[in-house]
Amino acid sequence: MKQFLILITIFSWALCINAQEKGKVKTVEADYLYEIPSNMSYAQACQVALVKAQNAAIEEAFGSVNYNNNTVIIANDNGQSNTSLLSETSNQVRGVWLGDVNEPKYERVLLEGRDLLKVTVKGKARELVAAGVEFEALPLRRHPEKGDASDTFKSGDDFYLYFKSPTDGFLTVFMYCILDNEVLYLLPYQSSGKGSFPITHDKEYFLFSEAKATPEGGTVDELTITCSDGRQEEYNDLYVIFSPNNYSKTSAKVEQKQISDELIIPSSLGYKEFNAWLTKYQQKDEQMQVKRIPIKIEKN
Repeated sequence: MKQFLILITIFSWALCINAQEKGKVKTVEADYLYEIPSNMSYAQACQVALVKAQNAAIEEAFGSVNYNNNTVIIANDNGQSNTSLLSETSNQVRGVWLGDVNEPKYERVLLEGRDLLKVTVKGKARELVAAGVEFEALPLRRHPEKGDASDTFKSGDDFYLYFKSPTDGFLTVFMYCILDNEVLYLLPYQSSGKGSFPITHDKEYFLFSEAKATPEGGTVDELTITCSDGRQEEYNDLYVIFSPNNYSKTSAKVEQKQISDELIIPSSLGYKEFNAWLTKYQQKDEQMQVKRIPIKIEKN
């Protein structure tokens, strides 16, 4: 009989960096070629390639860290002790993208039968010198339950967000509608009048749910996610922004719109204004963490 007895995990790391001042903010830029998979739409490819281009620019300026996760497995097989080693390597750039200096440029290129997307980025980045707060943020489809986490939605689905942080702090949430170049305010709630949503450490939040609302958040906005008329699918980015330090969201350019007794379109602003606000605050607050989550919306 074969029985696994012990799992021992050993972490080691190798550091590859350019010489630079610790914590320095730099203007970085890169051209990145991404081969579009045959089963991926152009809009989704733009989402993926943008992140890769930003990471390439950050790595050029600040380098990267290679983490080797070595797992020693000791197994007993009919009295015989056998040892095996499982090794996995991951790469993390040593910086954080603060915001764009120029808006990204996309160019589709056909090269030797390959369908390529060229992305050009230029922005501000800061060297990552300390780990930020490791908060948990999960978009939830149809039900405010952690088990319903998903990044793919059908038009008309209810939308919720699970959030948990190990520290007290402040939270804002935005939805970037890529095709419209528009950023929607989602949190704080529309009627709260607050600059950010207060978070208590180790508390589970199911945001946009009236049934699981917390008193400090104010009147809850319950959200339904939709695909615009004439579109079969959309790819948007959810921006979840958290800091232990209080901060204020940027002012809306377009106020919320009432489209029926129960439905409103949240207030919004252009991506350029949003990017300028986010860049400014990330440069001022090194503890501010931004999690960008790609969201796919499909027409029913």
